[in-house]
Amino acid sequence: MTGLYGFGAMLAMEVLLLLCLSGRSIVGTSVTDDGTDDVLHMETYEWLGGESLQMMTRVLPTDAPLGSGASPAARSSPSASATRRTEASDLLDEQLLQAVWQRPAWRDHRLDLKPTEGEHPCFAGFTHMISNTDRCKGWVRQYPEIGSEVVFLNTGVRRYSNFTLKAVVGGHINVWLEENSSPLHEDISIKAANIYTNQYGIDELKPAAGSSSWMEHECKVMGSMPFMYTCSDRINILVQECQVENAWVMQSDYLRNFPGPADANSSANFDIVFYMCQELLDRTPNPYAAANTFAHELAHVIQGGFGYSFNTMTEGGATWLEGPLLHLAPRPMIYAWGFRDWNRINAAHFYANTQEWNSRKFYQIHAMFLTYLAQPELLGDDVTSALQNYQSFEDVNVPWGRSAYDYFLQILETGEEPKEFQTVTMDIESPQNAFATALLDYRVAIAAQCIADPTLRPVEAKYLMPSQLRDRPFWDCTSYRTFWSAQDSSAENVSAELHYGGAAVFRLAAPEGATVSLAKDADARVRTKVLAAGSKSTGHVAEVRELGPGESISLEGGAREIFVVQVNVDPAGELIGPSERPQLWKRSTYRCTGSCSGKAWWAGAGEGEEYPTNQLSALRSPIMQLPSEASNLELSFDAMWDMEGLYVDGSTVGSECLAKGYDGVQVRVRIASESDGESSEIVVISPESGYGAVGSENATALHALDAVYGDDATCLDFEGWTGKSGDFAWTSQRFDLSQFAGKNISFELLFASDSSVGGEGFWVDEIRVHAGSTRIFGSDSDAEAMTEHVFLLVPKAGDVGKHDGVPVVAVLPEGYEFDRGLAKIDRTLSASWSAQWSVPASALDPEASLRRGYLGWSYAAPITDTKTALLHPGQEACMRLAAPF
Repeated sequence: MTGLYGFGAMLAMEVLLLLCLSGRSIVGTSVTDDGTDDVLHMETYEWLGGESLQMMTRVLPTDAPLGSGASPAARSSPSASATRRTEASDLLDEQLLQAVWQRPAWRDHRLDLKPTEGEHPCFAGFTHMISNTDRCKGWVRQYPEIGSEVVFLNTGVRRYSNFTLKAVVGGHINVWLEENSSPLHEDISIKAANIYTNQYGIDELKPAAGSSSWMEHECKVMGSMPFMYTCSDRINILVQECQVENAWVMQSDYLRNFPGPADANSSANFDIVFYMCQELLDRTPNPYAAANTFAHELAHVIQGGFGYSFNTMTEGGATWLEGPLLHLAPRPMIYAWGFRDWNRINAAHFYANTQEWNSRKFYQIHAMFLTYLAQPELLGDDVTSALQNYQSFEDVNVPWGRSAYDYFLQILETGEEPKEFQTVTMDIESPQNAFATALLDYRVAIAAQCIADPTLRPVEAKYLMPSQLRDRPFWDCTSYRTFWSAQDSSAENVSAELHYGGAAVFRLAAPEGATVSLAKDADARVRTKVLAAGSKSTGHVAEVRELGPGESISLEGGAREIFVVQVNVDPAGELIGPSERPQLWKRSTYRCTGSCSGKAWWAGAGEGEEYPTNQLSALRSPIMQLPSEASNLELSFDAMWDMEGLYVDGSTVGSECLAKGYDGVQVRVRIASESDGESSEIVVISPESGYGAVGSENATALHALDAVYGDDATCLDFEGWTGKSGDFAWTSQRFDLSQFAGKNISFELLFASDSSVGGEGFWVDEIRVHAGSTRIFGSDSDAEAMTEHVFLLVPKAGDVGKHDGVPVVAVLPEGYEFDRGLAKIDRTLSASWSAQWSVPASALDPEASLRRGYLGWSYAAPITDTKTALLHPGQEACMRLAAPF
């Protein structure tokens, strides 16, 4: 295989095909342009069986994260309640370690999946599962002969269509074409399947020793396909009309009956399905590109079989797989969204994924970070795969950000996997944590690619990219801010505003005798390393040294390329602390009209904005004593709400309580203990008119409340208001409190939201508690005395997931939670540095006065909001592969 990036001349197409990446990947959603530049339609849908199809459409700005439109059906909702927790002490150390470090083997152990000799790695254990376990109860999904038709749900345009089975490739890939497909669609999709499985047997498609194809290597490294949920050993490629150039998979397809498997009554889409759009094949009729898309999307299928993780990790992992792990070119920075300023992208928040912040480059940046870590001298492929596969089916245990990195990166210090299971505590004080060091060294390695002579680069792997990429800069080396030593003799008080995890690289072009210093008042949360290339003339070797505030270094050895690398590694940069948590419940005049006058209590963000995700917060009254003998003891108030829409998809909450939606508000009474005034009992109460049931089966439960109650809770505990109370219409609500007569109580309105989709929130006004004509609570001062109480949905270190047996590996500091909503995305830090040097002896020294050449093209796009990878003549970042057909 020739590792050509595609900047030179292209040979005749009948001899060569170039693997060039195209299209965007979205798991569980359909994205369609509506003809404007500033909005996207996000559509989520779920087949309910028969002719029933539930669909929601959401219009959002194009700078919203693509992951934010994930199908509600694909979200998990196991409880975080202590009644559901399994303690780590219940399992042996070796079991806990296997659950984390060898996730595929742990799943095999739990489900008794024993590979049979000769089985494909993607379906290893399938034969034993069918023959020797009762998981599928002897049932195996059967497929018709080639040429037969089956009705599938087309998830692109939301219709049932006849799909014809055109080929079975490699014994495990069914290629289905919708009835309106063309010969081109058939030709490209079948060839792509042949490439992915390497039916041609060519060496160029064998990514590593012992792996005969992309498909085989993908499953050897990442794990098998989730056949234990489908009772099938096939992957179904559905070539369909989508009205968008795209491809996707849906976790809700194969997890439709989670944790149970499919059965004889399951729909055709309840399987391992990959949706390939005809429009994408029309735009890029390149079977290698289509095969690479297979690899990326099926990586998501493997990931989804292990649980849920944060979007940055799953997309980064799949993008790592599609390129370097398969020994192919990495996805180039120009892919999908154009941009002008490389330094802006570099300085952006490490988890950002919008046009505004980083032109949606988190796929590439995180994929290259995993590529960097996967070097044998660092984590290696297996540990890197374990890192990106560290996921959970328990909603509150789903890993986020640095927590997983902190645990797995300990191997960089110890040099080996741990022998005992111990959780790690996230250090919020010192920037010298493992993740911070890895982020900084990764950026040094990116800068080292810009040193043209490989003999003058550092020799330590932690300061280098993998060997096959060291001569191919991933970043545009000409974009770094450069100080030309032939023109000046110093650089004074240089800095850049860096968002969390963001970086800046500065180049000193071949100065002699340079001294670099960091200002005394430099923010220590911005770490700085100086990379100095070696010198052939003096024999000096490359060196990397870290500077702290007020420190300086002198670099001898004649004219040397020098890079100053800085990263914002604020140890609390991706957490929300007690003093930083925004107030959800507030007194406001916003939408206080009609029956509302003055100010009402409002659970929301800003005017016209969606309320925050992942919130669990109560507006609570002071404790009050209710009379022991009272008639008409009642709580009343006016309420209005605008929340995530109703969504009945057949899913359940708690002990089989049929769900009607996700976010919501419910009212609870807290009975105070006579001894200490603390709540001894909490009771969910319903209004006289009820919280509202949906559908013929009276769905009432809310998924977001599943994090509050255990399996022994009643369905009433999961009820609450959701959707909309008309068009911002106030409603009157009344609650009978007679069961609490004679008790000391407080009442609260509990607001719960999940990780996706929202509304403007919930309003409450005219809050009263009265016994007949006697008012117990309800003055203006009473309303003002109500307070917000926040419940943190944070994982507990050592908790083991009910459905996956995977322990939580990281401890959050008391009172802290993950900044999942990136509330700190606009915060920046900086650290000023200065340098002095001698002008080179010869001003004609090209190293001192000329810009570094860079592979013929700069990736900076001539337009800002393009959605294409074809921004100049020819192709970007292509691999040259001999075509076998």
